[in-house]
Amino acid sequence: MNFSDTLRGLLRRWYIVVPGLLAAAAIAIGAWFAIPPGYNRSATQLLLPGANSIPEGANPYLFLGGLAPAADVLVRAIGSENVVNDMAEKHPGVEIAISRDTTTAGPIILITVTADSDAAAEEVLTLLVERTATVLEDFQTSERIPADNRMSVIPITVDEKSVAEQRTRILVAAGGGLGIAALTLLLAGLVEGLSRQRRKRARQKPAASAAAASEPTASESAASEPAVSEPAASEPDSEE
Repeated sequence: MNFSDTLRGLLRRWYIVVPGLLAAAAIAIGAWFAIPPGYNRSATQLLLPGANSIPEGANPYLFLGGLAPAADVLVRAIGSENVVNDMAEKHPGVEIAISRDTTTAGPIILITVTADSDAAAEEVLTLLVERTATVLEDFQTSERIPADNRMSVIPITVDEKSVAEQRTRILVAAGGGLGIAALTLLLAGLVEGLSRQRRKRARQKPAASAAAASEPTASESAASEPAVSEPAASEPDSEE
């Protein structure tokens, strides 16, 4: 069956195709409006060495090489399960990702927040940025590190506007709509195929009946055969 035959078959089953495609469009539109977009915000923070950890009057940005392990420890503390669960309870649906920015060689902490609303994303990101400084201070206080030798953290970038993410909406809407459309076309093709088979069998029955009627029966064949007469037996010659 070529494409034109398939298309004609679907057109013949319009009463299946049209409602199915309308249902697919309705499901896709409904899913698009039912699923809100995600609002994404991010911030980056830089870890700096203490004043007594570098030569007097030196540029602290030139002495960042040894702070990567400290940044990893800080990331682990801020992104702990307890912190994430606490934020999720206060803001249901929020997603938090905290890591050290591996695209740079410095001790840069990257915080990314995705929430159901712009306000929630802003609030959670602000809390996490503040918590970074608090956790770092608590660590150094518990270790009784002198104030002049303590590391500090400063914000580099903090998003002031959220970026709307449509990926989930697109996937759900497209998946639902395409799935219903595929099932519709499959059902229409199945109905068309069954109909073709019934028509084919209906055409074959009269032909088979006509062929059977044209064949002579065994009795008719026997009656139509000419009788073969046996040759008469020759009389023996009489002796003279």
